[in-house]
Amino acid sequence: DGGTYDIGIQAMSGAFERNTNFLYICYNNQIYSNTGIQRSGATPYAAWTTTTVGGKREFSKDMGAIVRAHHIPYVATATVSYPEDLFNKVMKAKNIKGPKYIEILAPCPPGWRFSMDKTVEMGKLAVETGIWPLYEYENEKMTFNGRSKLIFEGKVERKPVEEWLKLQGRFSTLFKPRRDEERLRRIQEYVDHMWERFKQCRD
Repeated sequence: DGGTYDIGIQAMSGAFERNTNFLYICYNNQIYSNTGIQRSGATPYAAWTTTTVGGKREFSKDMGAIVRAHHIPYVATATVSYPEDLFNKVMKAKNIKGPKYIEILAPCPPGWRFSMDKTVEMGKLAVETGIWPLYEYENEKMTFNGRSKLIFEGKVERKPVEEWLKLQGRFSTLFKPRRDEERLRRIQEYVDHMWERFKQCRD
């Protein structure tokens, strides 16, 4: 994700603008993990890293919106917690001519500070709380997938984002030594606003 959100964004943007026929996959664990868990442009607000020990002060970039602004044929999000959805999107993208972009949320036990046996749960909770929506953007039309489709259609409620945050040690400063109601509120409002924007765009 650091290579996409920060270091490599110029080259990626240029390739999209030139309409190069390729599939770009961003494997997003929300940190620079190969160099020791530093913050990147993909790191969420309030998350601990070795360079944001009190919690990151900025929200992550909306890379999906940045890529969609290039008007490429296909943009999608996925997570390793829903492998069939991920597989279907990769197979679809392979058969589309022009630049394609798929961003995969990949929960990282050491970087996010949770037990490895919770990896699948972390990805699913990210979708269920709405902080990581599953969608496809094809020919400038957005459609939601799986649980995100049910949320968008109002058939199921989003879980409070706190349910995802509290299981990760990287967000421990939100809860210890006391609850940080202000930052928790800001994160929930951020997610709520994101879904409101989706609805406005669809309308």
